[in-house]
Amino acid sequence: MSYLISVIVPCYNQANFLDETLNSILNQSYTNWECIIVNDGSPDDTENVAKKWTIKDPRFQYISKENGGLSSARNSGLEVAKGDFIQFLDSDDLLSSDKFQKSIDAIEKEGAEVVITNFIRFKKNLNQLKKAFCKLEEQTFTYESILLQWDRRFSIPIHCGLFKRETIGSVRFNEKLKAKEDWFFWIETFKSNPKVSFINENMAQYRMHNKGMTKNNALMEENLRKAYLLIYNSLDDNHKEKFFERLMHELEHSKHEFKKFKDNVFYRKIFYKFKKLF
Repeated sequence: MSYLISVIVPCYNQANFLDETLNSILNQSYTNWECIIVNDGSPDDTENVAKKWTIKDPRFQYISKENGGLSSARNSGLEVAKGDFIQFLDSDDLLSSDKFQKSIDAIEKEGAEVVITNFIRFKKNLNQLKKAFCKLEEQTFTYESILLQWDRRFSIPIHCGLFKRETIGSVRFNEKLKAKEDWFFWIETFKSNPKVSFINENMAQYRMHNKGMTKNNALMEENLRKAYLLIYNSLDDNHKEKFFERLMHELEHSKHEFKKFKDNVFYRKIFYKFKKLF
C-alpha cells in the first residue's frame, strides 16, 4: 500500500532557511507526499519563497494566516492535511532523504503507528555537526516515560516522529503555549499507547542558531510553568500523583540550592503554585 505522508511546515520569519528545508522534502526517495507550508503572518520574504515551491512542484501547498504562534500554525496544517501519516518539520530543520521510505518500511513490516528516528544537530550546514542533546532509546517511548522523564532523561524533537493520522485523532498542539507545546502533544498522543518503531539512525537534523526559541530563557521558563499546569490538569488521579512527585522532586532540589531558588522568580512561582494544590 502506498501511504500518503502530509508534511506540515510552519513558517515565521525564517525565509532564509526555507529553501533548504523544502529541498530536504523534495529529495525524499519516497515520493507519495504532500507538503503544507503554513505562513504564520511572516513579515519577511516567506510568501515569495513558498509560492515559488508551489510552482516548482504541485505537491507543495501554501497557506497564509494571521500570526498565532507555532501551535496555531501546525494546527492549521493538520486541518487541511489529507495524509495517512503526518510529519511535522519546522522551517529551519531538515530531514534525511530516506526518512520517509525507511519509516514506511517500518510501518509495513511492524504495523507501527508512530515511527521515531534519531537525530543530529548542526549549525550553518551539515558539515558542522554537533552531538544530539540526549540519547534516544526505544524503551523510553512510553506514555509514563514521556510524562515523567521528559527533559530529565530525554526529549524528542518533533520532526523525529512520523505519526499515523488516526493515532493523532483529535489531539492538537495547545495554542496557549509558546514553548513546550511539543511535550504536551507527545503526552496527549501517547495516552492511547500507540505501537512505536524506532529507527536508530540520524534522519532528523536539528538546526542550532541564535534565533531559535530555546535560546529565549524567559520564554522557556514562562511556558514551562504553563505546561506543568496544563499537563497536570489533563491527567487522571494516578498520573497526577506521579507527576506531582516529579515536580516536587525538581522544585525541592531547586529550593535547596538556595541562591538559585531565591534569585529565580520562575522556581518560586511554580513551587508555591503547586503547593497550593495540596
